[in-house]
Parts: sequence; structure tokens; C-alpha cells
Amino acid sequence: MRQACLLVGVAFFFLAAVLPLRGLDWPVEKKIIIGTFAQDQDGHFFDGLDIGGGQQDVHAVLAGELVFRYDEDQDYSSLPRGLGSFVALHHEGKIETTSCNLKKGSLGPVRTAYAAGETLGASGDTGSSDGVHLHFSLYDEETASFVNPLSFLPPVADTQAPVIRRVLLSAGGTLIPLDNGAKVPAGQGQIIAEAYDLRQDVRFHWPLGLYGVRLEVDGKEVARIVFDSLQVSDGRLTLGGARLPLGSVYTGDGLVKCGGVDLRAGNSHLDLSVRNFAGNETTKEISFTVRE
Repeated sequence: MRQACLLVGVAFFFLAAVLPLRGLDWPVEKKIIIGTFAQDQDGHFFDGLDIGGGQQDVHAVLAGELVFRYDEDQDYSSLPRGLGSFVALHHEGKIETTSCNLKKGSLGPVRTAYAAGETLGASGDTGSSDGVHLHFSLYDEETASFVNPLSFLPPVADTQAPVIRRVLLSAGGTLIPLDNGAKVPAGQGQIIAEAYDLRQDVRFHWPLGLYGVRLEVDGKEVARIVFDSLQVSDGRLTLGGARLPLGSVYTGDGLVKCGGVDLRAGNSHLDLSVRNFAGNETTKEISFTVRE
């Protein structure tokens, strides 16, 4: 776990050293986050942010040179169509940003370079999309990592704490609800939780991914997950320096695998804490009995 934290810290050291002191500017004016970094997105880790707010101009967050641009009006069958119309820029410090799902025909004349704040296009619904939005990703070439853009964008006001709806113990192929007073078998198992953040701007249920998970058993931290960087391993995205595959972080139905436990007979106490990027945290405490 310490090695994983060290590797992630190296990624942030390199980025922090080359980015402007004030960080990045948001690529759009209306900052409504509708998809979060490293959440489970149809069976893979999400490599950036989805930003709603309707159709709006999309700007370069830093000065950069054009790496590639694609408009859905063109037909290059070898390109990843899920990105829709997109613009990829290379910035000083070996940083790349990609703005995807742009409105068809909004990219304007071909250019070789953009200044910070210049318009790249407009948010749209091209590619794999359920509505008008911008998909924005930040890639650090030095560490070969996708990095959570929220680490470097100005903060967005968020006063709503994430939700822990239920906690389960997976043991012996069985999922056991873990509530106060529960009696569970001794041995090795895994704590699984239905936990998520929520959009603040809508009244209906729209879950978002978490930023951090911490699991303590009997006062000792046994697991910690931070959703801040993704690396490519064997052609798939993995989480953090530990290179956790999707199946080690989420169940098939989107529950969070919080960490493994080794339960011994007697009374036991569990603390599960989850937080979003704004720092809002929710903790669930559970006292239970481990059977002989």
C-alpha cells in the first residue's frame, strides 16, 4: 500500500512541477459534473470527467500544440468512435489534454497551436453519448498515467456528503448484510459497499463515483483506495500505483470492493469512510460479532 501511494505521489509531483501555480482553467463556463474519474463506466474505468451544462464553448486549459483532431463528418474507421469529435493537445511538461464528444462541425479551421482559453469547439453529443456534454481527460506522459482533472482544476462548490447505502461481507461465496448486531463467520472475507456521491443540481437519483475509501477494523486501517490516477496495464486501465484492475475495485453490479478482512472470533468494530473530491465525508460504524 505504501508503494502504491509513493507511485501515485510521483505522478502528482511531476504534474504539480510543470503546471501553472494557479493550476488549470476549466474548459467550459458551466461546471456541472455528470461523470467522475475512475468510476465504473460500462465495464471499464472512466479516464476523465464528463461535464454537462448544455451546449457551450470548450476552451484550451493550457497553451498547447495540436496532436490530433477529428470531426465526425470525416470518416477514419480506425479511430476510436466513442470519442466522437475530439481535439487532443500536447502541452509543456509532457502533458496531454483531450476534449471529446464535441459538436459535429464546431471544431473550426485546422490550427497547429492554441493559446490558453482559445476555443476548441463546442460541447455536443457525438460518439458514445447520452446527451450534450464534454468528456475531458488529462494525461501525464512522464508517468504514463491518466490523472484526475479535479486535482488541478479550480474547486467547485459541493456541500453534499456521499452516501453509504449498505455494507456487506463477502465470505465463502455468500454476501452477508453487515449491520449493528450482525453475527458473521470467522475467517477471511471482503467488505463490499453500495456507496456513491450524488449530483447536487438535480432532484432525481444520479450517482457519481467516489474519490476516496478508507476501511478500519478494530481501530486499524486495513485498506485505502484513492481514485486519482489510472495506468494502462496489458491493454486495460488499472487504478493507482498498485495497478488494481476494475474487478478488484468494483463488483459486476457496481458495488465498491472496500478491502479484505481477516475476522477472528469475538466482538468486532468496523469503520467505513467514503469521501468525494470536495472533501465531504461519510462514515458508517458497525459493531458485530464474529462466531467461533
